[in-house]
Amino acid sequence: MELKQMKYFKTIVEEGTITQAARVLHISQPPLSMQLKAIEEELDTILIERGHRHITLTPAGHLFYRRCNQMLNLYGQTSKEVQGAATQILRFGITSSNGYFITHEHMDVFRKKYPKLDIHMKEGTTYEMVDALLAHEIDIALVRTPFDSTNVKSFLFKPEPMIAVGPSTLVNEKKNHLIDYRDDPVLIHRRYRQFIVDYCLNELQFQPHIPIITDDIRTALVWGSILDQVVIIPEAAIPYIDLNSQTYTKLKDKGLYTSAAFITRKEELSPIIETFISLIIKDYKI
Repeated sequence: MELKQMKYFKTIVEEGTITQAARVLHISQPPLSMQLKAIEEELDTILIERGHRHITLTPAGHLFYRRCNQMLNLYGQTSKEVQGAATQILRFGITSSNGYFITHEHMDVFRKKYPKLDIHMKEGTTYEMVDALLAHEIDIALVRTPFDSTNVKSFLFKPEPMIAVGPSTLVNEKKNHLIDYRDDPVLIHRRYRQFIVDYCLNELQFQPHIPIITDDIRTALVWGSILDQVVIIPEAAIPYIDLNSQTYTKLKDKGLYTSAAFITRKEELSPIIETFISLIIKDYKI
């Protein structure tokens, strides 16, 4: 299969009809329809259900569309890198709770060693970063356990506890175990929902009350402040806390400890990536 065919398929999906896609691609409709048929025959599956006004993707079509995007993006990125080989690029992914691991001092040393380096940042969840890494959309990511490390190489930081954050009427240094909050509604990041629920059910024998789940730790803290409720997050997120309205305490539950981690593809560890990892992780090593 050619990249041109992937571009054709991507355009059909995004334009909604073969007719409109043909206009955008500046080709006639019959050849484009033939290309779509050729792709489906090669893959031996139906990718698109043809409608009178709009196409509909089959499950296989959704998967193939995602892969087309990944392949075309990788091709475009590779072309740029080859054409501008004099400019070094580090494609770096990070999750919202880990931003404070990288300091001004770290970057000052790193940029002096690689003054021509461009850093392209991508932010998302740990699961999104693992997928992006394996799809070659990024080269390295700073994520947090637990995650499936089967297909990646991991460099773990020192484990750290979860913390409880909230108004002083609910959170104090004496309430330093999760069970102390069994009667309180707690806000959490979606990333840790199953992790926390499993711990509560299996180790503490209670069902936590989790009325709000967010996709960003900073959002959880904002809503916790608005509602005067308890937020359970990793210790690394302390710099995001508004200490004028919230206080926090470290939870002593060992079963809730997590670790930040750098992940890379197993077969790739360039001098730039190796320097970046060693520079930062030395301050947080196990």
